[in-house]
Amino acid sequence: MRCTSLLGYGLLSLGLLACRSENGGGGGDDDDTHPDTPAKTKIQDIQNDAMPAGTAVSLSGVIVTAIDAFGPKTGDFWVQEPEGGPFSGVHVFGASASDVAGLHVGDIVSISGAVKDEFALTADTSGRTATELSNPDGGKMVVTKTGNGVAPDPEMVDVLAIGKLATQAERDAEWEKWEGVLITSNNVGAFGAPKCIKYNSGANCDDTFASFKITGVAIAENQLAQFPAGVALGTCFSKVTGVVDYFFDYQILPRDTTEMAVATDASACAKENDATACGDGVDNDGNGFSDCDDNSCVVGFAGCRTVTTIADINTTLPTGPVELDDVFITAISQRTDSQGNVSNGTDYWVSTTLAAGQKNGLYVFTGAPLPTGAAIGAKVTLIGNVSAFDNKGASPESVNEFAPLSAVVTAAPGGTLPSASPQVAADLVVTATGRPFVGSLVTLTNVKVTTKADSHGVAKLTQGATTFAADDDIVKIPDADLNKCYTSITGVWTYLPFNSAYGFIPLAPLPTAVATCP
Repeated sequence: MRCTSLLGYGLLSLGLLACRSENGGGGGDDDDTHPDTPAKTKIQDIQNDAMPAGTAVSLSGVIVTAIDAFGPKTGDFWVQEPEGGPFSGVHVFGASASDVAGLHVGDIVSISGAVKDEFALTADTSGRTATELSNPDGGKMVVTKTGNGVAPDPEMVDVLAIGKLATQAERDAEWEKWEGVLITSNNVGAFGAPKCIKYNSGANCDDTFASFKITGVAIAENQLAQFPAGVALGTCFSKVTGVVDYFFDYQILPRDTTEMAVATDASACAKENDATACGDGVDNDGNGFSDCDDNSCVVGFAGCRTVTTIADINTTLPTGPVELDDVFITAISQRTDSQGNVSNGTDYWVSTTLAAGQKNGLYVFTGAPLPTGAAIGAKVTLIGNVSAFDNKGASPESVNEFAPLSAVVTAAPGGTLPSASPQVAADLVVTATGRPFVGSLVTLTNVKVTTKADSHGVAKLTQGATTFAADDDIVKIPDADLNKCYTSITGVWTYLPFNSAYGFIPLAPLPTAVATCP
């Protein structure tokens, strides 16, 4: 990868090359010193900005350090100069499958007929690229095994020190040295659980292509091997080994599951979650954020958040992290898989009291498993941020969403379940009288199903002369209920951004529909 706005590491690379070329490299073959023979190309030359993209290159005597034979996308490999060090490795993309099939880590190879490439998608506006060897237009590189060997020992790199650097430019300069190189680092923290990386325009997603953020303002990706089981926010790895790559973020790609060793003592990884660390102006855990800009401080240090209420949130949207204490869970989303199995989803609704009321309800959007003990009627304390979600400005309306950084159930359900507020649809679809009930339970009577659920699970219901949408976040209106009537139905009133309208999310189980409304 090249970061053309940075010059310091380019000069370092030139210095390394100058030292290497003096006196024929200290005893190489005659070609290294013969005045009529050009110096051999080294990987350090390729990783230097002085060599433009598109330059034809050949390498010899380099060592295979990693091969991608995992998951649905395979065939890439990485090579490194035997002596190692900064700028000594490079990613090889597009070699013939037959050339790659017989390779093993540690093999000595030569590569001819390749070109230097600087790869980046147009969506990456950072100016960073990934330096690669690829095929020339209309041609094909040739990879030849020339000997057996062993992969070089990984270079020890302090990723926490990289993460503590003050600016992204400084971090870029340090990571740039190790792009394509096999490295190892101790005491690396996970800043989240692995998430699937979608590909083929988002059509494909599986656990063989996932990533999570780690110390050093970087990510770990399982492009080459599966992650250990149970990785989550706060997991501490005593050691992480892998090759460094770049795709929107700097990446460490472990070659085997065992190259991510989970520490027996999580405190070995640096933390930033107390009054001292959250007020010293330093990014102590190396995740790219310091003090109250770090979510660890928001959760761990009360001085980084404000205690508030649901009513206050629904009156004026907060601009910073907040805490909601002992609010009640009133509804939980459900998901139905392709086999028809229903399970609790990841999102839920909360209220200040068990009795529904104006400005008393709030949607909690998590994208993560429910907190332990979550159930209808349970109390939960939430720490996180609130935002107003709309359909990209298609409507002036929105729905407030609480994104929790921490969710802890503080009391199990008691003997009383949440109750709904009797309402009339004609009032609820109007901003002045309907918006205060967004996120709250309401009961509607004599509601007719007038349109079957579409491909997104949204049906249309009518009460009198008022028609409104019914979403399937909890239960889908069955096609069999078309033109039938619910004499009484309860659910969450909400705003549906993609429908640009207020709507209803019925609770499960649905009441029995009858032939006609009274």
